[in-house]
Amino acid sequence: MTFVLALCLQGCARETRGNEFPAQWIFSERNAPLYAENWVGDRHFVGAMTGSPARIEAVRGSGDEHPFTYKDVNGKPVVGTLIEDDYILFTIPVRDLEGGSYMEIDATVLSNPSSPKYFIIEYLEEGKWKSVAEDLLEVPEIPQLKYSFMCSGIGFGKEYEYNCIYQTIPLKKGIRDGEVKIRFRAVGGFTCNGEPQNPEAEDGGLGFALYGFTGAYIQNLGAVAPKDTTDILCIGNSFTYYFNGPSMLKEIAWSQGHYFDISASLKGGQTLGQHTGRILTRKLIEEGGYDFAFLQDQSQAPARYAADSAKYAYVPKDYMALSSMIKAYSPECRIIMEHTWAYPVIDFGGFGDFHRFTELLGQGARMMADLNGAEVSPIGEAFEIVYNDNGKVRILDTDDKHQSHYGTYLKACINYLLITGEAFHSDVADCGLEPGKAAYLRDIAERTVLN
Repeated sequence: MTFVLALCLQGCARETRGNEFPAQWIFSERNAPLYAENWVGDRHFVGAMTGSPARIEAVRGSGDEHPFTYKDVNGKPVVGTLIEDDYILFTIPVRDLEGGSYMEIDATVLSNPSSPKYFIIEYLEEGKWKSVAEDLLEVPEIPQLKYSFMCSGIGFGKEYEYNCIYQTIPLKKGIRDGEVKIRFRAVGGFTCNGEPQNPEAEDGGLGFALYGFTGAYIQNLGAVAPKDTTDILCIGNSFTYYFNGPSMLKEIAWSQGHYFDISASLKGGQTLGQHTGRILTRKLIEEGGYDFAFLQDQSQAPARYAADSAKYAYVPKDYMALSSMIKAYSPECRIIMEHTWAYPVIDFGGFGDFHRFTELLGQGARMMADLNGAEVSPIGEAFEIVYNDNGKVRILDTDDKHQSHYGTYLKACINYLLITGEAFHSDVADCGLEPGKAAYLRDIAERTVLN
Protein backbone atom coordinates (compact mmCIF):
# COMPACT_ATOMS: atom_id res chain seq x y z
CA MET A 1 0.00 0.00 0.00
CA THR A 2 1.59 3.28 -1.12
CA PHE A 3 0.57 6.85 -0.48
CA VAL A 4 2.32 9.54 -2.53
CA LEU A 5 3.17 12.73 -0.70
CA ALA A 6 3.44 15.44 -3.35
CA LEU A 7 5.29 17.72 -0.98
CA CYS A 8 5.66 21.49 -1.09
CA LEU A 9 9.05 21.61 -2.73
CA GLN A 10 11.69 24.30 -2.83
CA GLY A 11 14.49 23.84 -5.32
CA CYS A 12 17.75 25.77 -5.17
CA ALA A 13 18.10 28.66 -7.59
CA ARG A 14 21.02 27.08 -9.39
CA GLU A 15 19.96 24.30 -11.79
CA THR A 16 22.83 21.86 -12.22
CA ARG A 17 22.61 18.63 -14.16
CA GLY A 18 18.94 19.17 -15.02
CA ASN A 19 16.04 20.30 -12.88
CA GLU A 20 15.74 16.98 -11.01
CA PHE A 21 18.46 18.13 -8.59
CA PRO A 22 18.62 19.46 -6.01
CA ALA A 23 15.33 18.57 -4.33
CA GLN A 24 14.68 20.31 -1.03
CA TRP A 25 11.73 20.05 1.35
CA ILE A 26 11.38 22.76 3.98
CA PHE A 27 8.42 22.69 6.35
CA SER A 28 7.23 25.46 8.62
CA GLU A 29 4.13 26.66 10.41
CA ARG A 30 3.93 29.43 7.82
CA ASN A 31 3.56 27.10 4.83
CA ALA A 32 1.70 24.32 6.65
CA PRO A 33 -1.69 25.49 5.29
CA LEU A 34 -0.43 24.59 1.82
CA TYR A 35 -0.18 20.92 2.67
CA ALA A 36 -1.57 20.09 6.12
CA GLU A 37 -5.25 19.65 5.17
CA ASN A 38 -4.47 17.35 2.25
CA TRP A 39 -1.80 15.52 4.22
CA VAL A 40 -4.20 14.62 7.02
CA GLY A 41 -7.37 14.19 4.93
CA ASP A 42 -6.25 12.87 1.56
CA ARG A 43 -2.87 11.41 2.59
CA HIS A 44 -0.83 13.45 0.19
CA PHE A 45 0.67 16.89 -0.03
CA VAL A 46 -0.28 19.51 -2.56
CA GLY A 47 1.21 22.92 -3.16
CA ALA A 48 3.83 24.81 -5.10
CA MET A 49 6.54 22.59 -6.56
CA THR A 50 9.62 24.13 -8.12
CA GLY A 51 12.98 22.89 -9.22
CA SER A 52 12.40 19.14 -9.07
CA PRO A 53 9.75 16.46 -9.70
CA ALA A 54 10.96 14.47 -6.68
CA ARG A 55 8.42 12.95 -4.28
CA ILE A 56 8.19 11.11 -0.96
CA GLU A 57 6.02 8.09 -0.17
CA ALA A 58 5.22 5.91 2.81
CA VAL A 59 5.33 2.23 1.79
CA ARG A 60 4.28 -0.98 3.53
CA GLY A 61 7.07 -3.50 3.20
CA SER A 62 5.64 -6.25 5.38
CA GLY A 63 2.46 -7.02 3.45
CA ASP A 64 0.38 -5.70 6.36
CA GLU A 65 -2.53 -3.69 4.94
CA HIS A 66 -3.13 -1.72 8.13
CA PRO A 67 -3.42 1.92 7.01
CA PHE A 68 -0.82 4.53 7.82
CA THR A 69 -1.88 7.51 9.88
CA TYR A 70 -1.03 11.05 8.85
CA LYS A 71 -0.68 14.06 11.12
CA ASP A 72 0.43 17.64 10.89
CA VAL A 73 2.03 18.64 14.20
CA ASN A 74 2.48 22.40 14.12
CA GLY A 75 3.84 22.22 10.60
CA LYS A 76 5.78 18.98 11.01
CA PRO A 77 4.44 16.18 8.77
CA VAL A 78 4.34 12.79 10.50
CA VAL A 79 3.37 9.33 9.23
CA GLY A 80 2.37 6.77 11.89
CA THR A 81 1.98 2.99 12.35
CA LEU A 82 5.36 2.22 10.79
CA ILE A 83 6.66 -1.26 11.66
CA GLU A 84 9.59 -3.44 10.61
CA ASP A 85 10.27 -3.40 6.84
CA ASP A 86 7.98 -0.40 6.23
CA TYR A 87 9.83 2.52 4.71
CA ILE A 88 9.88 6.13 3.63
CA LEU A 89 10.68 6.22 -0.09
CA PHE A 90 12.31 9.11 -1.94
CA THR A 91 11.90 9.01 -5.73
CA ILE A 92 13.61 11.37 -8.18
CA PRO A 93 12.70 11.04 -11.88
CA VAL A 94 15.77 11.63 -14.07
CA ARG A 95 16.24 12.09 -17.80
CA ASP A 96 19.91 11.18 -18.15
CA LEU A 97 22.00 10.37 -15.08
CA GLU A 98 25.66 9.56 -15.66
CA GLY A 99 26.98 6.21 -14.46
CA GLY A 100 29.16 6.51 -11.37
CA SER A 101 27.18 9.45 -9.99
CA TYR A 102 27.02 10.07 -6.26
CA MET A 103 23.72 10.99 -4.63
CA GLU A 104 23.62 12.98 -1.40
CA ILE A 105 20.51 12.52 0.75
CA ASP A 106 20.19 14.51 3.96
CA ALA A 107 17.21 14.64 6.29
CA THR A 108 16.15 15.71 9.76
CA VAL A 109 13.69 13.25 11.25
CA LEU A 110 11.74 13.00 14.48
CA SER A 111 10.19 10.05 16.27
CA ASN A 112 8.14 8.91 19.28
CA PRO A 113 8.66 6.25 21.97
CA SER A 114 6.51 3.86 19.86
CA SER A 115 8.47 4.55 16.65
CA PRO A 116 10.82 1.96 15.16
CA LYS A 117 14.21 2.51 16.77
CA TYR A 118 16.50 1.63 13.85
CA PHE A 119 16.43 2.45 10.14
CA ILE A 120 18.67 1.44 7.25
CA ILE A 121 19.26 3.69 4.23
CA GLU A 122 19.06 1.76 0.96
CA TYR A 123 19.02 2.57 -2.76
CA LEU A 124 17.61 0.63 -5.70
CA GLU A 125 20.00 -0.42 -8.45
CA GLU A 126 19.34 -3.01 -11.15
CA GLY A 127 16.26 -4.21 -9.30
CA LYS A 128 18.09 -4.80 -5.99
CA TRP A 129 18.06 -2.76 -2.79
CA LYS A 130 21.60 -1.98 -1.68
CA SER A 131 23.24 -0.08 1.17
CA VAL A 132 26.61 1.60 1.72
CA ALA A 133 28.20 -1.21 3.72
CA GLU A 134 31.06 0.81 5.23
CA ASP A 135 28.60 3.27 6.79
CA LEU A 136 26.44 0.67 8.54
CA LEU A 137 26.40 0.05 12.28
CA GLU A 138 25.48 -3.05 14.32
CA VAL A 139 22.14 -3.11 16.10
CA PRO A 140 23.26 -3.66 19.73
CA GLU A 141 20.32 -5.93 20.52
CA ILE A 142 20.85 -8.01 17.33
CA PRO A 143 24.55 -7.68 16.30
CA GLN A 144 24.06 -9.47 12.98
CA LEU A 145 21.53 -6.80 11.95
CA LYS A 146 22.79 -3.53 10.46
CA TYR A 147 21.36 -0.03 10.53
CA SER A 148 22.18 3.50 9.32
CA PHE A 149 20.56 5.75 11.92
CA MET A 150 18.86 5.40 15.27
CA CYS A 151 15.83 7.34 16.52
CA SER A 152 15.83 8.85 19.99
CA GLY A 153 12.09 8.42 20.54
CA ILE A 154 11.96 12.00 21.85
CA GLY A 155 10.60 13.97 18.92
CA PHE A 156 8.38 16.49 20.67
CA GLY A 157 8.40 18.80 23.68
CA LYS A 158 11.31 20.58 25.35
CA GLU A 159 13.45 17.44 25.46
CA TYR A 160 13.16 16.70 21.73
CA GLU A 161 16.04 15.05 19.90
CA TYR A 162 16.00 15.04 16.12
CA ASN A 163 18.25 12.79 14.08
CA CYS A 164 20.32 14.61 11.46
CA ILE A 165 21.16 12.31 8.55
CA TYR A 166 23.91 12.88 5.96
CA GLN A 167 24.40 10.00 3.53
CA THR A 168 26.32 9.78 0.24
CA ILE A 169 25.22 7.01 -2.13
CA PRO A 170 27.22 5.72 -5.14
CA LEU A 171 25.27 4.69 -8.24
CA LYS A 172 27.35 2.50 -10.55
CA LYS A 173 24.85 2.36 -13.39
CA GLY A 174 23.61 5.32 -15.40
CA ILE A 175 19.86 5.98 -15.69
CA ARG A 176 18.07 7.27 -18.77
CA ASP A 177 14.40 8.27 -18.50
CA GLY A 178 14.09 6.48 -15.19
CA GLU A 179 14.14 7.10 -11.45
CA VAL A 180 16.55 7.22 -8.52
CA LYS A 181 14.96 5.51 -5.52
CA ILE A 182 16.26 5.80 -1.95
CA ARG A 183 14.51 4.61 1.18
CA PHE A 184 14.66 4.72 4.99
CA ARG A 185 13.54 1.20 6.02
CA ALA A 186 12.67 0.20 9.60
CA VAL A 187 14.70 -2.75 10.92
CA GLY A 188 14.89 -4.63 14.20
CA GLY A 189 11.26 -5.17 15.14
CA PHE A 190 11.23 -3.08 18.31
CA THR A 191 10.47 0.49 19.28
CA CYS A 192 12.51 3.32 20.74
CA ASN A 193 11.23 2.36 24.21
CA GLY A 194 12.30 -1.27 23.69
CA GLU A 195 8.86 -2.80 23.20
CA PRO A 196 7.61 -4.91 20.25
CA GLN A 197 6.28 -2.79 17.38
CA ASN A 198 2.53 -2.38 17.16
CA PRO A 199 0.98 -1.81 13.69
CA GLU A 200 -1.91 0.02 15.33
CA ALA A 201 0.26 2.51 17.26
CA GLU A 202 -0.65 5.79 15.57
CA ASP A 203 2.33 7.59 17.09
CA GLY A 204 4.73 4.83 16.00
CA GLY A 205 6.17 6.51 12.97
CA LEU A 206 8.56 9.04 11.55
CA GLY A 207 8.29 12.75 10.83
CA PHE A 208 10.25 15.55 9.23
CA ALA A 209 11.53 18.49 11.24
CA LEU A 210 10.39 22.07 11.07
CA TYR A 211 12.25 25.07 9.63
CA GLY A 212 15.06 26.19 10.22
CA PHE A 213 15.91 22.51 9.89
CA THR A 214 15.74 21.22 6.33
CA GLY A 215 13.25 18.35 6.28
CA ALA A 216 15.02 16.58 3.42
CA TYR A 217 17.55 17.41 0.72
CA ILE A 218 18.73 15.36 -2.28
CA GLN A 219 21.56 16.41 -4.57
CA ASN A 220 23.61 14.88 -7.37
CA LEU A 221 27.24 15.48 -6.44
CA GLY A 222 28.51 14.28 -9.80
CA ALA A 223 30.59 11.35 -11.00
CA VAL A 224 34.09 12.43 -9.91
CA ALA A 225 35.00 10.78 -6.62
CA PRO A 226 37.04 12.84 -4.11
CA LYS A 227 40.67 12.00 -3.47
CA ASP A 228 40.48 11.75 0.32
CA THR A 229 38.08 11.37 3.25
CA THR A 230 37.84 13.43 6.44
CA ASP A 231 35.53 12.40 9.30
CA ILE A 232 33.83 15.38 10.93
CA LEU A 233 31.54 15.76 13.93
CA CYS A 234 29.38 18.89 14.32
CA ILE A 235 27.72 19.65 17.66
CA GLY A 236 25.59 22.75 18.02
CA ASN A 237 22.20 24.38 17.64
CA SER A 238 20.31 26.58 15.17
CA PHE A 239 23.51 28.51 14.41
CA THR A 240 24.60 25.30 12.68
CA TYR A 241 21.39 23.81 11.27
CA TYR A 242 19.81 26.92 9.71
CA PHE A 243 19.87 26.47 5.92
CA ASN A 244 21.47 23.03 6.24
CA GLY A 245 25.00 24.08 7.19
CA PRO A 246 26.69 20.64 7.44
CA SER A 247 25.27 19.64 4.06
CA MET A 248 26.59 22.85 2.53
CA LEU A 249 30.06 22.19 3.99
CA LYS A 250 29.98 18.70 2.51
CA GLU A 251 28.96 19.97 -0.94
CA ILE A 252 31.68 22.65 -0.99
CA ALA A 253 34.32 20.11 -0.02
CA TRP A 254 33.17 17.65 -2.69
CA SER A 255 33.47 20.33 -5.37
CA GLN A 256 37.08 20.84 -4.26
CA GLY A 257 37.97 17.16 -4.43
CA HIS A 258 37.51 16.21 -0.76
CA TYR A 259 34.97 13.93 0.89
CA PHE A 260 33.77 15.17 4.28
CA ASP A 261 31.97 12.35 6.06
CA ILE A 262 29.84 14.42 8.42
CA SER A 263 27.88 13.44 11.52
CA ALA A 264 25.92 16.02 13.48
CA SER A 265 23.91 16.40 16.67
CA LEU A 266 21.91 19.62 16.57
CA LYS A 267 19.16 21.08 18.73
CA GLY A 268 17.87 24.62 18.99
CA GLY A 269 19.20 26.79 21.83
CA GLN A 270 21.52 24.15 23.24
CA THR A 271 24.60 24.83 25.33
CA LEU A 272 27.57 22.51 25.14
CA GLY A 273 26.69 21.33 28.64
CA GLN A 274 23.22 20.30 27.57
CA HIS A 275 24.70 18.32 24.69
CA THR A 276 26.68 16.14 27.11
CA GLY A 277 23.36 14.68 28.30
CA ARG A 278 21.71 14.16 24.92
CA ILE A 279 21.17 10.57 23.74
CA LEU A 280 22.13 11.18 20.12
CA THR A 281 25.12 13.43 20.94
CA ARG A 282 26.63 10.78 23.18
CA LYS A 283 25.93 8.05 20.65
CA LEU A 284 27.71 9.91 17.84
CA ILE A 285 30.67 10.70 20.07
CA GLU A 286 30.99 7.06 21.11
CA GLU A 287 31.17 5.95 17.47
CA GLY A 288 34.59 7.66 17.44
CA GLY A 289 37.15 7.96 14.68
CA TYR A 290 36.66 11.69 14.02
CA ASP A 291 39.39 13.85 12.53
CA PHE A 292 37.67 17.14 13.42
CA ALA A 293 34.94 18.17 15.86
CA PHE A 294 33.26 21.58 15.55
CA LEU A 295 31.66 22.77 18.79
CA GLN A 296 29.12 25.61 18.58
CA ASP A 297 27.85 26.91 21.91
CA GLN A 298 24.71 28.88 22.77
CA SER A 299 24.89 32.22 20.93
CA GLN A 300 25.79 34.41 23.95
CA ALA A 301 27.65 31.94 26.17
CA PRO A 302 31.27 32.62 25.10
CA ALA A 303 30.73 36.40 25.24
CA ARG A 304 29.20 36.17 28.71
CA TYR A 305 32.16 34.11 29.87
CA ALA A 306 34.62 36.65 28.47
CA ALA A 307 32.75 39.54 30.12
CA ASP A 308 32.39 37.85 33.53
CA SER A 309 34.45 34.68 33.88
CA ALA A 310 33.50 34.14 37.52
CA LYS A 311 29.74 34.35 37.01
CA TYR A 312 29.80 32.17 33.90
CA ALA A 313 32.45 29.68 35.01
CA TYR A 314 30.16 26.82 33.93
CA VAL A 315 30.73 27.75 30.25
CA PRO A 316 34.37 26.52 30.06
CA LYS A 317 33.55 23.57 32.32
CA ASP A 318 30.85 22.46 29.89
CA TYR A 319 33.25 22.93 26.98
CA MET A 320 35.94 20.84 28.67
CA ALA A 321 33.48 18.08 29.60
CA LEU A 322 32.28 17.74 26.00
CA SER A 323 35.78 18.01 24.55
CA SER A 324 37.08 15.34 26.93
CA MET A 325 34.24 13.05 25.97
CA ILE A 326 35.15 13.44 22.28
CA LYS A 327 38.86 12.90 22.92
CA ALA A 328 38.13 9.69 24.84
CA TYR A 329 36.71 8.10 21.69
CA SER A 330 38.69 10.06 19.05
CA PRO A 331 42.14 10.74 20.59
CA GLU A 332 43.58 12.35 17.44
CA CYS A 333 40.57 14.56 16.81
CA ARG A 334 41.21 18.29 16.31
CA ILE A 335 38.71 20.19 18.43
CA ILE A 336 37.53 23.47 16.90
CA MET A 337 35.55 25.97 18.95
CA GLU A 338 33.38 28.14 16.75
CA HIS A 339 33.56 31.89 17.24
CA THR A 340 29.99 32.64 16.17
CA TRP A 341 28.56 36.00 15.16
CA ALA A 342 27.01 39.03 16.79
CA TYR A 343 23.44 40.09 16.01
CA PRO A 344 21.34 43.23 16.60
CA VAL A 345 18.40 41.79 18.56
CA ILE A 346 18.18 41.96 22.38
CA ASP A 347 20.49 45.02 22.36
CA PHE A 348 23.17 43.07 20.52
CA GLY A 349 22.84 40.11 22.87
CA GLY A 350 23.08 42.45 25.84
CA PHE A 351 26.48 43.84 24.84
CA GLY A 352 25.44 47.13 23.27
CA ASP A 353 26.89 47.07 19.75
CA PHE A 354 27.87 44.65 17.00
CA HIS A 355 31.64 45.10 17.33
CA ARG A 356 31.74 44.66 21.11
CA PHE A 357 29.57 41.55 20.89
CA THR A 358 31.82 40.11 18.16
CA GLU A 359 34.93 40.94 20.17
CA LEU A 360 33.66 39.22 23.31
CA LEU A 361 32.48 36.16 21.39
CA GLY A 362 35.95 35.78 19.91
CA GLN A 363 37.68 36.38 23.25
CA GLY A 364 35.48 33.82 25.00
CA ALA A 365 35.98 31.22 22.28
CA ARG A 366 39.77 31.65 22.46
CA MET A 367 39.76 31.43 26.27
CA MET A 368 37.88 28.16 26.04
CA ALA A 369 40.04 26.72 23.27
CA ASP A 370 43.23 27.63 25.13
CA LEU A 371 42.21 25.33 27.97
CA ASN A 372 43.05 22.24 25.92
CA GLY A 373 45.03 23.49 22.93
CA ALA A 374 42.05 23.55 20.59
CA GLU A 375 41.51 25.85 17.62
CA VAL A 376 39.05 28.64 16.96
CA SER A 377 37.02 29.08 13.77
CA PRO A 378 36.84 32.87 13.12
CA ILE A 379 33.31 32.89 11.71
CA GLY A 380 32.25 35.94 13.68
CA GLU A 381 35.12 38.02 12.30
CA ALA A 382 34.04 37.27 8.74
CA PHE A 383 30.39 38.00 9.57
CA GLU A 384 31.35 41.42 10.92
CA ILE A 385 33.18 42.30 7.70
CA VAL A 386 30.14 41.41 5.60
CA TYR A 387 27.68 43.01 8.04
CA ASN A 388 29.55 46.32 7.75
CA ASP A 389 30.00 46.15 3.99
CA ASN A 390 27.09 48.45 3.06
CA GLY A 391 24.51 45.68 2.74
CA LYS A 392 26.29 44.00 -0.17
CA VAL A 393 25.06 40.63 1.13
CA ARG A 394 22.44 40.06 3.83
CA ILE A 395 24.39 37.86 6.18
CA LEU A 396 21.59 37.49 8.77
CA ASP A 397 18.10 36.09 8.28
CA THR A 398 14.97 38.19 8.62
CA ASP A 399 14.99 37.82 12.42
CA ASP A 400 18.35 39.69 12.56
CA LYS A 401 19.84 36.86 14.60
CA HIS A 402 20.15 33.58 12.73
CA GLN A 403 22.32 33.21 9.68
CA SER A 404 20.79 33.72 6.27
CA HIS A 405 21.42 31.32 3.37
CA TYR A 406 24.45 33.51 2.64
CA GLY A 407 25.56 33.38 6.26
CA THR A 408 25.41 29.59 6.27
CA TYR A 409 27.53 29.54 3.12
CA LEU A 410 30.13 31.88 4.65
CA LYS A 411 30.34 29.73 7.77
CA ALA A 412 30.79 26.60 5.64
CA CYS A 413 33.56 28.31 3.65
CA ILE A 414 35.37 29.36 6.83
CA ASN A 415 35.26 25.85 8.27
CA TYR A 416 36.30 24.29 4.97
CA LEU A 417 39.40 26.51 4.80
CA LEU A 418 40.23 25.80 8.43
CA ILE A 419 40.15 22.05 7.76
CA THR A 420 42.10 22.01 4.51
CA GLY A 421 44.36 25.06 4.86
CA GLU A 422 44.14 25.56 1.10
CA ALA A 423 42.56 28.27 -1.04
CA PHE A 424 39.55 27.50 -3.20
CA HIS A 425 40.18 26.48 -6.79
CA SER A 426 37.81 26.68 -9.74
CA ASP A 427 34.26 25.29 -9.81
CA VAL A 428 33.44 25.79 -6.14
CA ALA A 429 29.86 24.81 -5.32
CA ASP A 430 27.66 27.90 -4.93
CA CYS A 431 25.02 25.89 -3.04
CA GLY A 432 22.14 27.75 -4.66
CA LEU A 433 23.50 31.27 -4.11
CA GLU A 434 23.99 33.96 -6.73
CA PRO A 435 27.46 33.15 -8.15
CA GLY A 436 28.80 36.68 -7.72
CA LYS A 437 27.75 36.87 -4.08
CA ALA A 438 29.08 33.38 -3.40
CA ALA A 439 32.46 34.39 -4.85
CA TYR A 440 32.46 37.52 -2.66
CA LEU A 441 31.85 35.40 0.46
CA ARG A 442 34.60 32.96 -0.50
CA ASP A 443 37.00 35.90 -0.82
CA ILE A 444 36.03 37.13 2.65
CA ALA A 445 36.55 33.61 4.01
CA GLU A 446 40.01 33.30 2.45
CA ARG A 447 41.09 36.69 3.77
CA THR A 448 39.84 35.81 7.25
CA VAL A 449 41.34 32.32 7.50
CA LEU A 450 44.36 32.15 5.21
CA ASN A 451 45.70 35.67 5.68
